[in-house]
Parts: sequence; C-alpha cells; structure tokens
Amino acid sequence: MNERAGYSTLFGRIRENVKALIRKQIELPKQEIAEIVQANLGAVKWFAVALVLGLLFLVSFVILLVAIVAIWVPLPIAALIVTLLLALFGAATGWRGYRSLDLRGPTRSIESFKETVSWAKARLLGRSES
Repeated sequence: MNERAGYSTLFGRIRENVKALIRKQIELPKQEIAEIVQANLGAVKWFAVALVLGLLFLVSFVILLVAIVAIWVPLPIAALIVTLLLALFGAATGWRGYRSLDLRGPTRSIESFKETVSWAKARLLGRSES
C-alpha cells in the first residue's frame, strides 16, 4: 500500500523541524559570543596588568620618587612630576589593552538568521528573495 501521510503527521514534522531550527538558531549566537569573549580575554589581561602596575607604582615608589626629585626641585613640583610620569605609564598600558579589544556583534548569527528568514519567505510564502 502506498499511503500518504496525513495532515497531523505533516504538521507534526513541521513542528519538530521548526523546534530543531530554533534550537540551532539559539545555539549559534551562544557559540559565537563565547568565541568573542575568549578573544577579548587577552585585552582583559592587559587591563589587569595595567591596573597592577599602576597600583605598584603608586604604593611602592611614589614617596621615594618624590623624595628623589625633590633633591633638585621644590617638593610640590617634584610630586607633580612623579604624578605625571605615573599617569603616562598607566595611560600607555591602558591604551595597549584598549587596542587589543575586539568589540563586535555576533555577525555569523545575524547573517544565518537573515538567510533563514529569506529562505522561509521564499519557501513558505512563495516570495522571491530580494
């Protein structure tokens, strides 16, 4: 017997296929965002290094550097010089971390979703892709 599937069977298959498609559409952005976070861990490491270096400079050497510079110039000017040098080194390491950032959206997921919508329009609604 060559028996065709009934409407309930066809709708059941469509429902299962749509569920599978939705699961896959949700999984792709999760995977892509995990990749983006992993790529930005290097930048986070540079920011952490910049923070630690900045604190070490401030805590360990500020008084010593001010005292050394104060040998040649008055104390307030020595403090200003040391502060500016610390700011310069902190800014340089922070800039290095900033340049390492990779800020972008989940482009593959967006393109995949657009393709799926285009396919669905063409297949289910009989519209041509534009």
